[in-house]
Amino acid sequence: MQSMSSAFPVMVYYISATNLFTASNEECMSGPIRVLHVDDEPDFADVTATFLEGEDDRFTVETAASADEGVQLISDRPPDCVVSDYNMPGMDGLEFLQAVREEYPDLPFILFTGKGSEAVASDAISAGITDYLQKQSGTEQYELLANRIRNAVRARRETQRADRQEELMRLTEFAGDTGGFELDVETGEILLTDGAKWILTLPEESDLTLETGLQEFHPDDRSDIQRTIDRCLQTGEQTGGTWRYQPTEGEDRLLEVTVSPATADSDTSTVRGVIHDVTDRWERQQELESERRFIEQALDTLDDLFYVVNTDGSLRRWNSRVPEVTGYTESELDDMQATELFPEDERKTTARAIETVLTDGQASREVGLLTADGERIRYEFAGARLTDADGNTTGLVGIGRDLTERRQRERRFQALVEESNDIISILDADGVFEYQSPSVERILGYDSEETIGDTAWEYVHPDDRETVMDTFEEWVTNPDMTATVEYRARHADSSWRWMEARGNNQLDNPAVEGYVVNSRDITDRRERQEELQDIKGQYQTLVEKFPDGAVFLYDRGLRVVRAGGSELSELGLSLEEIEGSTPHDRYPPEIAEELVRNIKNALTGESHTFEQEYRGEHYRIQMVPVRTGEGEITHAMAVSRNITDQVEDRRELEHQNERLNEFASIVSHDLRSPLTVAKGQLELAQDTCENNHLTRAADAIDRSQALIDDLLTLARQGQAVTEVEPVALADLAERSWQSVDTRTALLELDATRGIQADRSRLQQLFENLFRNSIEHGGDDVTVSVGTMEDGFYVADTGSGIPASDREEVFEAGYSTNEEGTGFGLRIVEQIADAHEWEITVTESEQCGARFEFTGIERVDG
Repeated sequence: MQSMSSAFPVMVYYISATNLFTASNEECMSGPIRVLHVDDEPDFADVTATFLEGEDDRFTVETAASADEGVQLISDRPPDCVVSDYNMPGMDGLEFLQAVREEYPDLPFILFTGKGSEAVASDAISAGITDYLQKQSGTEQYELLANRIRNAVRARRETQRADRQEELMRLTEFAGDTGGFELDVETGEILLTDGAKWILTLPEESDLTLETGLQEFHPDDRSDIQRTIDRCLQTGEQTGGTWRYQPTEGEDRLLEVTVSPATADSDTSTVRGVIHDVTDRWERQQELESERRFIEQALDTLDDLFYVVNTDGSLRRWNSRVPEVTGYTESELDDMQATELFPEDERKTTARAIETVLTDGQASREVGLLTADGERIRYEFAGARLTDADGNTTGLVGIGRDLTERRQRERRFQALVEESNDIISILDADGVFEYQSPSVERILGYDSEETIGDTAWEYVHPDDRETVMDTFEEWVTNPDMTATVEYRARHADSSWRWMEARGNNQLDNPAVEGYVVNSRDITDRRERQEELQDIKGQYQTLVEKFPDGAVFLYDRGLRVVRAGGSELSELGLSLEEIEGSTPHDRYPPEIAEELVRNIKNALTGESHTFEQEYRGEHYRIQMVPVRTGEGEITHAMAVSRNITDQVEDRRELEHQNERLNEFASIVSHDLRSPLTVAKGQLELAQDTCENNHLTRAADAIDRSQALIDDLLTLARQGQAVTEVEPVALADLAERSWQSVDTRTALLELDATRGIQADRSRLQQLFENLFRNSIEHGGDDVTVSVGTMEDGFYVADTGSGIPASDREEVFEAGYSTNEEGTGFGLRIVEQIADAHEWEITVTESEQCGARFEFTGIERVDG
């Protein structure tokens, strides 16, 4: 079997016998038709070939001058139909038919002869002729012959297809994990049985080609699959393999595939095969193999000798420790009796011990083990009887333990106890301390000698005391018991520390003769566990109570493993319905596809936020990867929030803006036009008559047009900022100054930094502030622009703004200048609000007005 990755599925091409359709006449005759015409008159054969190929462009006619030549041509490449004369030198037509039938019993054979008699026709029919046609004068006979050929080939192909159907049906008459297929290598078309489609998780109506099928397999297996098919076609022999099938949807599988050439005589480009899903079997084999390796490795890591002895006393198997200790090679041990491993004077005792085990079931003895170089080592051997499923004795299994090493280990045990970082305690059957390792002082603050004679339970938290005593009782009554128990132990400073204890019965150990308890301080671990439990509880509460939305946790199979949130109940969904489902199980295709795409992206480490509409509600979904502490991505989490109200508010705002823009356009057009006409008429009147009333009327019209411009700016731009970008304050202030009628005013710049802003709106802000300074400060005013720690300012040397008026200057229509519209500073405030800036009015160093803008993102450099 080939090596496998952690996900093992495989592919195989196969054909559904139950879904194979009965071919129509056109389908059975869709391919070319090769005809072999055997006639000892070459001229007649050539004429016949010409007429036949003219009758049907699918015909390809090959000729032979004798039956022997025809047999050779058929052997080299069988045609779709044979047309033969009767009277020929050597082998006649019926003998030729018999020779063909021996190798190709179903090959269409038409006797086309000039000798016509009932005897010949009868003999031909008896010999299994497909059709009989007597040569005639005129060309009509070729049209008739062409029809006979077509009918014969069609009948054979229909029969062959039916045979293939029947064969494939037989192939799939197995368990549900087997399927069949047929592959046309030239076209790449694959026909699959229902069983194969079920294994490959394909819909019944799906079509499969070799190219698309290969893509469903592990990339490392695709070339081997192609080579297996090619080898089958080249050698004509059955072959196969085991490959990993990894469908786009569904679980990965391991498929065992057998491929054979098609049996049809003329079909040399078709293979058939059987697909067998061996995933479960492979997993069981892997488990068994893993268990076997585990056992062997475990036995080989033993310090003790492990062995199995047959009923005749010969050695069956042993661990690696046996040749290491005895010095005998594997081949020497293979030919030895178990008693040969012991000295002559102890072999009878050993043989009796083996017999005792085989008879009574178990025995143990201390004997001397004799090594290959003659050294004696004192060992304790313990054996138990082996039986088969019927209870028959098949041998014994035993362990040999070096007593010398055990004594050494006992001494080492004492040293290890003294140096252990854990608390090593020895208790008697009543739970009284007989020994405590020095580490008890470091961990719990007690002098180890002072605790000797105390009962262990005195140091255990009252709430944990019963559990600890019950566990200790189990250790006492069950010598093989090695369970652990967690409890709180009292520290010398009266605080409590969490401990984890494991007991081990060492009554038979002469170095111990008591119950050894290993206690480890796990306070930090318990605190982390409790913290994680709190976090888990908080997360679970969030999932269950998530407001105005829902939370979904998807595993790598795209299934929901946890879900919650108030929106689930709003939609009438229960956790039972959702958990375990995939997006395609729950949602329409367009929603499911988008979810699947974002889940897969999250499982590769990407986060994404997108919006979807479901059941008339709008949701904003944030998809993020969920990682383990080691950074491995195990799940994807979707946090879905209902934003229906926001979407509706946004749509309503868009409608309001559209209506406001429509109103602004009407104001711009319907008011500006008559004002323009009125101003024109006033100018004509002023040409003929100088009158102060006319001048004041013209000024009023100019003011009205300025009001319209400012009102349109307020209405159309509102508080929208389209896009921010880095803007150099000094450059933009200079450009804005040039766009305003500054007369003889001066601009001073002290702005070396840039800011993030909407360039167009910021320029408009500067222009309005510059106009305001000139309108209120006069032609000789000086305007300065500079930067502050968190923003910038625009100041002038004008008359300033009284402190009592500074809150009102941004109100629409407020102005102390008769020629002003009162909207300039309102627009400035609106632009600042759109950027989310703070604006403050104060006094400049020259007692003029100073506008400060703060809360701004700076651009250094």
